[in-house]
Amino acid sequence: MTNKLEKAVFSKEIRKELKPLIKKNNYRNVIALSFDWFVIFSSILVSLIFDNILVYIVVIILIGSRMRAFDNLMHEACHRSLFTNKFWNKWIACLFVAFPVFTSYTAYCNSHFKHHRNLWDEENDPDTKRYRLVGLDKPQKSTKTFVKNHIVKVLLLFHVPKYIIGTISANLYTKEVPKSEIWVRNIFWITIITLSVIFNFWLYLILYWLIPILTTFQIIRYWAEMAEHSGLNNDSELTASRNTFGMPWTIFIFHPHHDNYHLVHHLFPAIPHYNLKKAHEILMKDGAYRNAHHCTGFFKTTLPGFYSVVKDICTPNYERKEN
Repeated sequence: MTNKLEKAVFSKEIRKELKPLIKKNNYRNVIALSFDWFVIFSSILVSLIFDNILVYIVVIILIGSRMRAFDNLMHEACHRSLFTNKFWNKWIACLFVAFPVFTSYTAYCNSHFKHHRNLWDEENDPDTKRYRLVGLDKPQKSTKTFVKNHIVKVLLLFHVPKYIIGTISANLYTKEVPKSEIWVRNIFWITIITLSVIFNFWLYLILYWLIPILTTFQIIRYWAEMAEHSGLNNDSELTASRNTFGMPWTIFIFHPHHDNYHLVHHLFPAIPHYNLKKAHEILMKDGAYRNAHHCTGFFKTTLPGFYSVVKDICTPNYERKEN
């Protein structure tokens, strides 16, 4: 079934205020990218100094969060918002963002453009197909069942084998990816693995990259993507995505680089991530936008009068309006 959403309409005044926010700033993403890699390497250093299992667990959570940050910077590159130069936008994203987490730049862009053009279209939106596959396209009938399937099982990594198969089929060896990209990616990983053997850091590569990418990153990515659209399959652009707010540490881990303003992004995809907060504040002047899905907290709300992400996923739009 195809589904074209009713477009959100905003006043001329609001659109005029938003227009300057489209301007890109290369330095903002140089800082963002440098910060993510700094967190990764400094976390590894702390773990090696303390040599403690509890410290190691915290470190792989931090590394998993920066891998999610790479997802979000890849998302910026997809919209040509990482860097203004087309060449550098692609290849910096490939080498420092996409390839490290086994993502194909081209495959990601093609899939994401389809997602934007066809949000909640069951035939043409790749994300809708994935939500439907795991039962997250509609509001959940039972919170208990939802917690079992999408919290507990995710913590136990039941979904990781599907992720590995999906990564291989959708990102690594697909006909839509140019040979130049495949060759550079293969050389990238062959070089890293070879150097890890020559300089004897292969064990660190396993401990601080392979293990996080198969564990903490998968949990963070699943829950972060679940927060974006789950349970919001409907006919209105304004209620088809959600913004997520919460404690600073939860935003840092689950929604780096302003990924929590996902509704804002779908309404105005040309606005770079560092201006999404300003855009949200401007959009709050619009009554319909104020009544959209703005959640505080993931499991439990942090503000009275607002739903947590979990409650929002488990509550149909019509019940929400009644409350």
